[in-house]
Amino acid sequence: MQKSGPIGLIDSGIGGFTVLKELQMRLPNENYLYFGDSKRMPYGERENDELIRLGNAIIKNLEEQGAKAVVLACNTLSSIISEFTSKVPVFSVIEAGVQETISCRDLGLVGLIATTATVKNRGYEKELDLWNTQIEYIAQGTHTLGKVINDGQGDLQILKSNIREAVEPILLKGLKRGVIIEDLLLGCTHFPIVAGTIRQMYPELNLINPADGLVRQLEKHLQETDFFNSRESMGTTQILTTADYDIFETMINELELNCNSLEMTELNI
Repeated sequence: MQKSGPIGLIDSGIGGFTVLKELQMRLPNENYLYFGDSKRMPYGERENDELIRLGNAIIKNLEEQGAKAVVLACNTLSSIISEFTSKVPVFSVIEAGVQETISCRDLGLVGLIATTATVKNRGYEKELDLWNTQIEYIAQGTHTLGKVINDGQGDLQILKSNIREAVEPILLKGLKRGVIIEDLLLGCTHFPIVAGTIRQMYPELNLINPADGLVRQLEKHLQETDFFNSRESMGTTQILTTADYDIFETMINELELNCNSLEMTELNI
């Protein structure tokens, strides 16, 4: 493991690009190696046993390519982070999301939209319990929103319908408890891609993006361990995908990501 080694990122598709974008802006001299397993997307509909095998296989793959840290830019994988083994530090988007939530408010109800697996595994609730706060999540899982976004969003009405199906139950649960939900945590890294549409539909909601906190966590780690890349020029970014090459290429351009190479790859598990 070397200081010049890449920071690895893992997601089931393009969602982790929202984290990669923040990293490139805040830590431009670092090298990045992104693994998007679109062939098996969405992870949120898979069982934990399979997710553990997938996560460990990708972490090993990134380590073999010299990664000095691994970022789980996937809430579903982050919800079972304790099941993974690694030789390098692994960072959870869920831990970052909870910290961002706490920075927004001290108590009350916060909406949470996520994949069904993230909600089932109660990753956010378990992490929140460690902080001894008076905040409570009102969580709603969605089977389809992440997939709609990963496939290029498609028809706007279909996208809005999926957003509505994820958000409305949260608002209704809040009202039944006499509370108007003001904050909504985007518990899937795909969701910030359509944050503009969500804000347009629900302008009263403050959207919480865990990517901000995740970048701060990684930056703090590199500072404390003196493991920043020593080069002064812009780092390189290599993106690997197991499927959907055209979708990846399109989203790289739309998000204006720095990308030195985009390649198809296989995952041996």
